[in-house]
Amino acid sequence: MNLNTVINSYIEFNLFTKKECKKILENINNLQFTNYSIKLGKKFYENGSSMKSQDLVDNINTKWIFDRLKSKLSNEFDIKWILNPHGVFRYYTVGDYFLEHKDNVNKSGADPRYFTVTVQLSEPDEYVGGDVIVEKVNKISKNIGSATLWGSNLIHEVKNIKKGIRNSLVFFISSKHLLFNNKATNKI
Repeated sequence: MNLNTVINSYIEFNLFTKKECKKILENINNLQFTNYSIKLGKKFYENGSSMKSQDLVDNINTKWIFDRLKSKLSNEFDIKWILNPHGVFRYYTVGDYFLEHKDNVNKSGADPRYFTVTVQLSEPDEYVGGDVIVEKVNKISKNIGSATLWGSNLIHEVKNIKKGIRNSLVFFISSKHLLFNNKATNKI
């Protein structure tokens, strides 16, 4: 697998059970309002998102979460992990959104991002709206515990939340987190 394949990938798979998702949510204790400015093509948006976020702390209590993700991706992509990926809780409520954007990082000195994995932590009937759309055509599963991987080169967005709360856990995986072996396959 080459880098171009990775940054253009889109794959869905099951990762956690409903019970495990509830356990993961117990790690939320310090959500902070988050707003990112967005630049996509020639367009710039100062208020490109609205949500609350919190990093997933990497410790003995959360080790199993990282291990599950790394095991799944290692088995499917034949990769060697260097560090645990950066995990972030995303909490969207009425009016929250994330405009179309790419996850590639174009800042000088920034670590090149390969792909993102988002895990659904809310039941589909707990919110209305909040659809995550990748490349304008792929609406990701709202099933609790489902995960979606997309390459950093793909445009995606979170539509406005109209009712309820959407919780997710997002992992950002870059060159500092892993190495690809030569025998990598793509069979998730």
